[in-house]
Amino acid sequence: MKTALYLKQPVYLPTFDREQWHKLYLASRRGSVTCLHCGDPLKMTFSIYEEPSFHHTVTSSFDCEQQVKAYEQSQKKTEDRKTVHGFILPRRTEINQVENQWKSPDPVSSIPTFVPSNNKKASYSPYRQQLLDANLSFDHNQWEAVTHTQGPLLLLAGAGSGKTRVLTARAAYMLTEVHIPVNQMALVTFTAKAAKEMRERMRLYPGVTTKVAHQLLVRTFHSLFIQMLQHANPQKWDMSHLLKWPQSLLKEVGTELGLDESTFAYDQALTQISWWKNHMLLPSSISPKTPFEEKCLGLYKRFEDRKEALTLFDFDDVLVGCLNLLQESRHLLERYQQRFTYLSIDEFQDINKIQFEIIKLLAQPHQHLCVVGDDDQSIYGFRGSNPEYIQLFTTIYPAAKTIHLSANYRSTHPIVASAERVIEKNLDRLDKQLLAQEDSKDKPLFFYPLNEEEEATMVIEDIYQKLNQGCLLSEIAILYRTNVSVRALLERLLDSNIPFSIDQKPDCFYERPLIRRALSFFRISLNEDSNIVIQDLLQALFIRQDKQIELKQIQQQRGCTLLDSFSFLSDLLPFQQKKLRELPMQCRKLTQLKPYEALTFIENELGFKDTMRKQGQEGNKMEKGSDDFKQLKVIAKQFETIEAFLNHADHVIAKHSSSLETSPDGIQLMTVHRSKGLEFNYVYILGCVDRSIPHEYALDALREGDEKPLQEERRLMYVAITRAIKNVFLSVPTHYRDNRSFPSRFLRPLLKSSSSS
Repeated sequence: MKTALYLKQPVYLPTFDREQWHKLYLASRRGSVTCLHCGDPLKMTFSIYEEPSFHHTVTSSFDCEQQVKAYEQSQKKTEDRKTVHGFILPRRTEINQVENQWKSPDPVSSIPTFVPSNNKKASYSPYRQQLLDANLSFDHNQWEAVTHTQGPLLLLAGAGSGKTRVLTARAAYMLTEVHIPVNQMALVTFTAKAAKEMRERMRLYPGVTTKVAHQLLVRTFHSLFIQMLQHANPQKWDMSHLLKWPQSLLKEVGTELGLDESTFAYDQALTQISWWKNHMLLPSSISPKTPFEEKCLGLYKRFEDRKEALTLFDFDDVLVGCLNLLQESRHLLERYQQRFTYLSIDEFQDINKIQFEIIKLLAQPHQHLCVVGDDDQSIYGFRGSNPEYIQLFTTIYPAAKTIHLSANYRSTHPIVASAERVIEKNLDRLDKQLLAQEDSKDKPLFFYPLNEEEEATMVIEDIYQKLNQGCLLSEIAILYRTNVSVRALLERLLDSNIPFSIDQKPDCFYERPLIRRALSFFRISLNEDSNIVIQDLLQALFIRQDKQIELKQIQQQRGCTLLDSFSFLSDLLPFQQKKLRELPMQCRKLTQLKPYEALTFIENELGFKDTMRKQGQEGNKMEKGSDDFKQLKVIAKQFETIEAFLNHADHVIAKHSSSLETSPDGIQLMTVHRSKGLEFNYVYILGCVDRSIPHEYALDALREGDEKPLQEERRLMYVAITRAIKNVFLSVPTHYRDNRSFPSRFLRPLLKSSSSS
């Protein structure tokens, strides 16, 4: 049924404001939506596949469907056309709600027909047969990589192409067939998890004993380099001097420079400093481009001085220290060059300048250097990673052999072909093509929620359907560009019985400093003596915190409310006093407004626009306070009263603190960056619109003539799609952060409405 009774009024979905649909959905969960005919509660569905409708929660003894259908037909006739002063007006949906109308999901279009691959058959050596008997098979290109052991080697390994198997099989082949001494070999990767997986896989190969597998050096960059430094200077590089969490010291130094944590983006500053260090840039050689970079530079200088004074080092210092060690000690360099005669580097597309310089030094005399990677999956530019090192490998090593691992054994053809359509638009990439090994009738699917609230609900509803069909929770992943993008989904999960695991536990959205300050106006409007909001309200109004004592004194002396006390504060500038005199009356106005209108009021009339500009960490190009406020306004549209809105916020805060116990066997929630190297049967990608993926900062850079950030964002989309094994679902909300949005430019070639160019 398309019609129900809500707040004693009939609601006909085709003519009901789309922005109110989700509010209606929440009301149906509370039992507040009933049948127009029998009066029983109705449930509103919000599926990816079908337009929302109402259904009885229990079987009705009445023929409600037919009765309501008759009413809908009469409604449709009266709503079809209305006449005013002789003019026939089109329906509201035709003139005001075209972009908000329900849109059916679209499977991807414009992908090539699946052609089964024909890997060349090679003669099987005794060792290859041994591997096959151990259930370890290799295609022609993989085996060519396994058996190429001398000189520089570039393995271009696409997503799902079995690179870890090839790397470990190659090491086993070198040990057992070529008889290269184990103490001349090393495998280096980026994460401890990847290193552990490689060590475990080495034990699977025939002829590799447990002792040899244990002796083989398989390390991360940092663990290898810190060991080299400790051997040279154990006192200086003792792990007790490692600054594991540098942000605390950075904030301490920044406070001395007058950088307020509530207004300065320390996380972004730390990323910027790390980027400079990994590009071997000293403070004296940096010319800041923006006011934010200028502050970061001052912070960089003092931060390095403070670490030196405290004899501390961080992970970036390990890289710098190792490079300096090898450059300054010829004896040590020659010793390590002999130790790493055969050097294999995994995820080579992710290395930075310092790591590359160290690798070049170690591989210099023998050049038995094998690098494995995919420039299409280079997504860590903010850490200093640069795909140019893998792209220029054959230029730096002209004798290098290049082998393409182009067969994808993970995903179906529609997924791989879609990802290829996305990434082929990048200008700066090595020429290659990834090919799936099996076809499927299921194609990646675009779906079109109105906003973040509908998006979260549609995803959860679809997951319920998959679970009912026998899908395991651990087979499902939900990916997003930044942590703040998961806010709505997290709220749904906290209210559901679906176990989940979130890779990085986010802070509660409603506890973010700027959000607390916005809500402090709401809280004091409902409770004019609310002491818990004083600190947040003073910060929002740019008043010193020491005024808390004076406020309480005024309240006692005058016998007035805390809200009225603001009017009598002394020692303020004239414009502040005028503003505070009007504050009580303006706050009382808020209670007469709906939450969305009230937020707009505090933004424009109570000066919160200035609060965001000065306190919203607008220098943080990834997560700005103003974006949080826009998202708060999206949430506000779901509620009729400020009290209901605050009750929801308090409910989420309580749930967040007590119920965010994640389950490793649940649905996996993570940023796209964190998903790299993982795979799941079903993947949902949130916010596939411009300003999300690609992120707004990349679009800003493009307007300034720098296309590199946009190309990395495209690679990020490619990585997200290729995590899926069976299917991927791409959410394209028509509104994002309270603004009209448009499908991601990366995905437009896959949409039916777009050209195939």
